[in-house]
Amino acid sequence: ALRAVAAVARVKENRPVLAKEIAAQAKIPTKYLSKVMRDLVHAGVLTSTRGIGGGFRLKRKAESIKLVDVIRPFDDVEASRRCPFGNVRCSDDDPCSMHDQWRPVAEAYRVLLEQTTVADIIRKEEQAMERLASRKAKGIAPKVRASNGRAKASS
Repeated sequence: ALRAVAAVARVKENRPVLAKEIAAQAKIPTKYLSKVMRDLVHAGVLTSTRGIGGGFRLKRKAESIKLVDVIRPFDDVEASRRCPFGNVRCSDDDPCSMHDQWRPVAEAYRVLLEQTTVADIIRKEEQAMERLASRKAKGIAPKVRASNGRAKASS
């Protein structure tokens, strides 16, 4: 969903984006994408128009669409804040064994989703591309992740 919404938001001219464009750019199978897009339209994140000249658009400006708006139709965001052991009562007064470690993680995730917009994601993506282009222009090999998770320089 995030990749699909970002693909729509990247289109600078105010035109509808075809599902096949989104699928290609976001590397999402078209059949799966159609279900995701339908859910995003129902959630009020996107609008869709059928027929010639149709496609998908953001329903609001990218600056006003929070990541939580995009994620919520597909993931129980509130569940990620609950006790990892499933305890009904897990609080500072009645903590589980993971409470002190889990609370800041859950809070950071909530803040990320509620304060980050689609525009922020696009902006950070553009900044990363500019850094990469600058590094390439200077002849510096970009760092890539190895399958084991350790960074290594590419050739």
